[in-house]
Amino acid sequence: MQFTKPLLQKMLQAALSAIESQLAMLNQLDAATGDGDHGTAILAAMKAANAAVQNEGTLKDSLEKIGWEIMSNTSGSTSALLGSFFIGMAQSATGDGLDSDQTANMFEAGLANMRTSSKAAVGDKTSMDALIPAIGAMGALKGQSASLVDIFSAAADAAQTGADSTKDLVAKFGRARNLGERSRGHLDAGAVSTALIYRAYLEAVKSLA
Repeated sequence: MQFTKPLLQKMLQAALSAIESQLAMLNQLDAATGDGDHGTAILAAMKAANAAVQNEGTLKDSLEKIGWEIMSNTSGSTSALLGSFFIGMAQSATGDGLDSDQTANMFEAGLANMRTSSKAAVGDKTSMDALIPAIGAMGALKGQSASLVDIFSAAADAAQTGADSTKDLVAKFGRARNLGERSRGHLDAGAVSTALIYRAYLEAVKSLA
């Protein structure tokens, strides 16, 4: 099984459904430490991604279009960062059918591009607490003949662990940073949405495996 555009379409649809089903919860989480609109923002980004991936271009073309559509049709830091992630993926998409190692490379490139716009790291109580471990888990399986199910399973588990860890952290970025110690005891909405997305990605991959 390879990473293809049809698989990407399936993954993005699954991610959209997951976010839609947890919209109220994500906004509620964000209301505890932020503006209360993270769920709405990530839902808009996923809708833009799903619309963009319906184009007739290559996998690389589609990833780039997704990135720009997210950034141009939605607003805020969430869309800017997620858009840059897909654009970074596009820069590393070497064909229309990628093996597991190439897929991990592509996601690593997405993260690298995203990090040029964000200084957040693991421990800062942001989406990076889920995303960085997820991509790291994918990369750790390179050269081990892992399947796409293997690498996305590792990513989903790592993202969930990372998201769960944010409850005990003090926020260092965004509006939540102003709360100081009062931000402790709450899950970060961005990390939770990231975990939801990567779990949805896994289920989509498994459905086609």
